[in-house]
Amino acid sequence: MLSVGRLKLHPDPERINLLLNQASPVILTSLISLVIFHGYLLIQESNGGSDLVSADIPKSLMLLNGQNPYSTQPWASPYPPLLLVTVSGIIRLTGLFAAQPSLDLVSQHLRLVGLFADAIVALIIYLAIRARTGNALESLIPASLFLALPAISTSPLYFFHSDIFGYPILALAALALVKHRYFTGTTLLATATIFKIHPILALPLVMLWLVRTQGLRKTLPSLATTTAIATVGLILPLTIPGYQQSILGFNLTNLGNGATLTTVSLLNTILPQTFRFVPTEFFTNQIWISVTATLYMIVLGTVWTKARNLSLIDVVLLGLVAWLIPLKIVYAHYIVWAIIPFLMRARLKQTIMVAGLLQLADTLTYWSSSPSNSPLPAIVASYGPTLTGAVIRSIGVTVLVFVLNSVRKNPTSLPVDPALTTQTGLSTGAT
Repeated sequence: MLSVGRLKLHPDPERINLLLNQASPVILTSLISLVIFHGYLLIQESNGGSDLVSADIPKSLMLLNGQNPYSTQPWASPYPPLLLVTVSGIIRLTGLFAAQPSLDLVSQHLRLVGLFADAIVALIIYLAIRARTGNALESLIPASLFLALPAISTSPLYFFHSDIFGYPILALAALALVKHRYFTGTTLLATATIFKIHPILALPLVMLWLVRTQGLRKTLPSLATTTAIATVGLILPLTIPGYQQSILGFNLTNLGNGATLTTVSLLNTILPQTFRFVPTEFFTNQIWISVTATLYMIVLGTVWTKARNLSLIDVVLLGLVAWLIPLKIVYAHYIVWAIIPFLMRARLKQTIMVAGLLQLADTLTYWSSSPSNSPLPAIVASYGPTLTGAVIRSIGVTVLVFVLNSVRKNPTSLPVDPALTTQTGLSTGAT
């Protein structure tokens, strides 16, 4: 009589990873198609929110008509000109396919293009990680999270912000830097900065990293190009009537925005009630500038002393969080600028943790705007904006801790130059 032993399965990790590597492009493509189709259905259910309908579209239409978009209601357009030029170009392009474009139709077209912009970012995240690792899950999960996380894929369809058109620029810059195409990467990073000002502190850090690792002579072309782009995109527009009031007035205001936890909102709430002291804009701006400068000096010192322990993705990330953590007015779609390079780091546990915090912030934002839909309406109505801001800023702090901790633990992350290795080997042999 024959005895049959217990059937045992011994999965081969290498074979599973090989199968995932082969299937991951198909999986990602299928997910992109599903997200775009689902987003298209959701777009029909709203107008895109007041920021899009009452600010971005009217200002872009003014620009298309040859008018100065900063001449009226400057706070409705606190963006550099490139953002409005981009939105205007999309409106003009999509208008070619509509016989009688209306405000709602323009809004739908912009959000539909935004769906494809998100898909491009997810693809870039996937390619950036695949360029550094052969692990299929490490490249597939972060890209899929960017595509499917409701805070990034669904909520912006109802409350749309034109930042979404700047995300691919930042992602392409990070991809170029990962592939050591430093001139292209720094040029794109400077372009992202004049689209939305958030990467402005990352740009000098990248230049410092390049000087420390590549030398000043090799970095000069990048320095010249990025300086020219920043001058044309951020400084020359100061001559446009209303531009300075729009940019500086919005960011230097002492009113807060009711949806963030800021030093400003705390001072405005606590000090008048407790100490009968009303903080001035100058006072709160001094606090903001001091905190930002202190944090940036820490980051600057880290890049200067630990350049060879840092990847350029980490350098870009440090510059973004140094700007976003102390920012007086901050929203969930601001922090996505830092989420994109963070996902490219391919640290799965850290990625899931930060993605969870982002989704929590987005959920709190929704509950704060509609307390009746919250499981704790009384608490959310009273403390929702404060909790939302606390979670948003905790994302930046968490990212900062992760990056600084990796600098302490990881060995040098810079690639070895083959020419330098050969030269060193010849010198050693000669000796």
